[in-house]
Amino acid sequence: MRLRPSIAAAIAALATLTALTIAPLGFHAFQALAAARLPGAATAAPPAVSEQVTGGLFGVPSDYNNHGDTWYNTWADDGNIYATANDTNGFNSTCNSDITVNQLAGSDPNQLTEPFINCMTSFGHIADVSQVPDGCSWKSGGIISVSGTLYLSVARQGWTGACKNESNGEQPSLNASIVKSTDHGQTWSNAFGTTGDPGGAAPQWDASAGRVQAMFPGQGFSAPFFINYGQDDNPASTADGGDQYVYAVSNDGYAYDGNYMILGRVLRSQIGNLSAADWQFYTGPAGGDGTSDANWSSDLSKATHVLTAAHQLSQPDIQYYPSLHEYVLASFYYPFSASWPGNGTAHNSTFGFYEAPHPWGPWTRFLNKPTTETVCYIDCQPQNTMPLGLYDPAPVSKFARAEGLSNTIFTSGDFTSQVRYDEPRLYSLHALPLTLSSHQYQITDDSSPAITYSGRWGSSTFTSFGTGNYADYFDSSQHSTTTNGASASFTFTGPVIEWIGSTNNDHGIASVSVDGGPPTMVDGYSQTWNKQATLFKRTGMTPGQHTITITVTSQKNPASANTWQDIDAFVTATP
Repeated sequence: MRLRPSIAAAIAALATLTALTIAPLGFHAFQALAAARLPGAATAAPPAVSEQVTGGLFGVPSDYNNHGDTWYNTWADDGNIYATANDTNGFNSTCNSDITVNQLAGSDPNQLTEPFINCMTSFGHIADVSQVPDGCSWKSGGIISVSGTLYLSVARQGWTGACKNESNGEQPSLNASIVKSTDHGQTWSNAFGTTGDPGGAAPQWDASAGRVQAMFPGQGFSAPFFINYGQDDNPASTADGGDQYVYAVSNDGYAYDGNYMILGRVLRSQIGNLSAADWQFYTGPAGGDGTSDANWSSDLSKATHVLTAAHQLSQPDIQYYPSLHEYVLASFYYPFSASWPGNGTAHNSTFGFYEAPHPWGPWTRFLNKPTTETVCYIDCQPQNTMPLGLYDPAPVSKFARAEGLSNTIFTSGDFTSQVRYDEPRLYSLHALPLTLSSHQYQITDDSSPAITYSGRWGSSTFTSFGTGNYADYFDSSQHSTTTNGASASFTFTGPVIEWIGSTNNDHGIASVSVDGGPPTMVDGYSQTWNKQATLFKRTGMTPGQHTITITVTSQKNPASANTWQDIDAFVTATP
């Protein structure tokens, strides 16, 4: 059932608006958008020119009634997301675990379901520091799906024993290993002889070494975080040698407030060996030539600091955006304190996002903003914002849409203050919308005055937590209609236009014309509801001014229940 404008307005009036506000951003060095298999699209391939990201904007998060943090994730071959969680009871109190691996299904980040959870029992209970003699507990690092196999990095963390933070405010992470699953998380194997273990294959205590078994002993490569290139790390979506190698990064051995980042790689054909001997580390200059084998070494001690930010690099997560030819690194930090996490410092966090044209750099920070929320049911004045304490942001490859300009970040909230006034649980999975745009390459939302609507259209804006089916529209708003002959026109400047809308089992056929030219018929029918879909794209036009007009028709697919059309946004670019 659709939400009609009157109902949507009522919801909006009652909603609590919570926003994390970030500075505007941009891209430069315009590149043409890919145009394959879309109505009206040009056929020329875009040049591989990087678009530099210079800022970002976050929207209203949706929260899930679960328990846990560190929601690092990968988009697997079966179409599902596999996400980690630490110190967690799981969804609906399923587990009591240091580490879980969760299968998340669905095409909407606000309505994901959890068909399967592995409680990874071999890693112990929540914050279990008594399982082995080092006084630490297990925590997960990065996760990636490569050719149908899941790879998960794990390490020892904590504040006691070997993981004591040495009064420097940084929680150590050490003795990392990678475990793998060839059956989508059902069973796991490690490098030390454990295979097919439904409990996760945790490395065991090595009495002779005085530590747990580890592929990467110590803090040198303390918990690899893989660079995700999209679904199942498809070689066709990679760059910079990603069709041959799997890349991973690590900071200098701390879960929070680390100081620098190094880069490692392993051949795709050898990652399954789970052997540290197969890994190499980038040793060239930051931003140098990572395509040269001369700039790689098996000697971890020679690794280059490809990114340095003192006390501001917590566990990193990186996603590659093919249309932008750009890497985005998501991280965060707390106010540096030798007594961390005391004195309420976990209530205050700052997101720090970086971009680079290559995994080896050069990396540039384009976003650095504290996480805050506004209590709109009191009033929406800026002085009434309060710290939110979100941490461990992780981009989601599956929800990178609108040519990578729109995405979702998984994150969690303050673990020392687990419940806030308007959420059932802050310390849980949050799906946080992220928008990237620029003077050269940008998204125009459906509510923009630059768009002219003719005929009868309804508009809806959704601003509360967890508003369900409708929260996943870009900027949480959309215009929709079934009125035959109703139209929407948008005048823009530049060679690229893209109509972003949704498809569903009650959508009809629209007529799309650019500059009054011959119409292209676009069928919006699909068996399931897919939002932020690219419905029409045209590239290669002259750089001047153009107008796109979308007209609703009475035509529809025979299987469709109605003739709905909606306008979510337009993507444009200028030279």
